Amino acid sequence: MNPVNRLFNLSNTAPRIMFAALTLLLPFNASALEWHNGDWQMHGFLGQGFTYTDHNQVFGTSRDGSLDFREMGVNASAKLLPNLLVSAQGIYRDTGGSDTLGTRLDFAQVDYSAPLFDSALVLGVRGGRVKVPFGLYNDTRDVLWTRPTVLLPQSIYFDTLALRQAMISADGGLLYGRYTYGEHRLNLEFMVAQPQDNTGGGPAFLTNIPNAQGELGGRPMFIGRALYEWMGGRGRLMFSVVDLDRDFHSSSPTTPSGNIKVMYPLFSGQYNAERWSLTAEYGWIDSQRSNTLPTLTKNPSENFYVQGEYRITSDISGVLRYDVFHLDRDDRDGKALSQLTGLPSHRFYARDLTVGARWKFARNFLLAADYHYINGTAWLNDKDNPDLMNGGGTSDWSLFTMMLSFRF
Repeated sequence: MNPVNRLFNLSNTAPRIMFAALTLLLPFNASALEWHNGDWQMHGFLGQGFTYTDHNQVFGTSRDGSLDFREMGVNASAKLLPNLLVSAQGIYRDTGGSDTLGTRLDFAQVDYSAPLFDSALVLGVRGGRVKVPFGLYNDTRDVLWTRPTVLLPQSIYFDTLALRQAMISADGGLLYGRYTYGEHRLNLEFMVAQPQDNTGGGPAFLTNIPNAQGELGGRPMFIGRALYEWMGGRGRLMFSVVDLDRDFHSSSPTTPSGNIKVMYPLFSGQYNAERWSLTAEYGWIDSQRSNTLPTLTKNPSENFYVQGEYRITSDISGVLRYDVFHLDRDDRDGKALSQLTGLPSHRFYARDLTVGARWKFARNFLLAADYHYINGTAWLNDKDNPDLMNGGGTSDWSLFTMMLSFRF
């Protein structure tokens, strides 16, 4: 069945509701729902994507053109007191083998802040299912409008490896502080929480065992983020770090149990001029597994991208990005890991050159499209690409992805 026919023959209820809502909303100039002078608000978004690849698969059967890329959500917030905010978001998301969770509670948090010294210093605490503060985009990646491209840099934000839900929020608490002096601002955040690492591809990613059967537990993860901003965000420097120590309890006699320790530091920088922005992030993942869990490499990974954005008009912009992921930064061509595992070397790196464009063609509508030329398959998942487990896959391939999004 061709992609156009598939669009009108979607089998589950949620996408049908989404498309019906898009049709009904087209004639209207919708905005957020607000009550009590804006202290109570409700927002929502609907997005339908399309992916096509000449080789390999992303978000479903993309070699035939895939419409298995959709997201919809509703969020609400209420300012119960001047310094007390409650907010929550529920979403439905489907991206082929990369996200099969369907409807879920994305986040639900209570935020209390206390301004001091004429609001130059703000201290606060946030608790519940809290959005994870990591990098420039993780806690603002919910919807297309807050992403620079349809697909975020996969060297840092692992959507295709089925880690979105494990990365976006966690159950626990966060302390934060913000100090402003003239044109300078310093933000500090520290989070202690139980990660959602039993969702999606979390167990497989952390244990290095495909289709790992069992559960992850152990101590909460620690996350810290420091941000320096100059001139209201014209210049931004950031450091984030994730400290994870988890125990894997196998439920299969053929799968070992064990312990996984992960340290993931990330350095970020951004400069925003009137018409253009330059962004870069660089990090590495240092993983240590117990002897009973397989370890491919004792060396950290290498994860980075450099991205330029140009705003042609207030409604049209373009993006150029180079994104790199090396599973072993001392084996960038993957040859040593290929000899060790028998898998092709392209399984251990991915280099992605991306060109993208965005068009806000109406107040509440956004159309975005990206073209990716990719060398390597390190961030592809085996649910969409089962042949990868048998030495298959193509090292050089192209990806085209497009999304139409509505928000209110």
